[in-house]
Amino acid sequence: MERVTIVGPSGSGKSTLARELGKTFGLPVFHMDQLFFKPGWVERTRPELKEAVNKLILENEHWVIEGNYSQTLPSRMAQSTHVIFLDYPRHIYVYRVVKRLLMTYGRVREDMAPGCPERIDTAFLTYVWAFKSKRRDKLMAIVQSNLSDQSELIIFKHPSECEHYIKGLRKCDIKKRNETNATS
Repeated sequence: MERVTIVGPSGSGKSTLARELGKTFGLPVFHMDQLFFKPGWVERTRPELKEAVNKLILENEHWVIEGNYSQTLPSRMAQSTHVIFLDYPRHIYVYRVVKRLLMTYGRVREDMAPGCPERIDTAFLTYVWAFKSKRRDKLMAIVQSNLSDQSELIIFKHPSECEHYIKGLRKCDIKKRNETNATS
């Protein structure tokens, strides 16, 4: 894996997966929420966000970028070697969002922009609940229409599929390192 885009609903584990892939493959990890928000939950304009993402892609040969932000997907996907869609059931990601809110309320999560502490936001909770019925198909269409010939699309329907995949990647990585060390 060299350039990975991870998408899916809030609470699906995009940030966690991004950190895991970054650690496993030695890739820098970027969170779209950190690029989109300024301190105090101030949003960047679409042109500012597109510029920040394009600059990030130009300045980094390898990366993991997690987050949807559909206006930036075409440029990210054009460069991605892998696109991972976390397409989990609603009850899983809604539960995770509520749990995260309760556990991190008032604090800034590591995948969030500085100065943006976790808060109760009914508009966000409504967005999360409606993802499956109102946003999922649009996101999938954007992903499929912008997928490059050099990119592999991986869709996980349940966290256990993702966990199994990660375990397999770790085994391959350990085997590869052992083979490299043995020939050195």
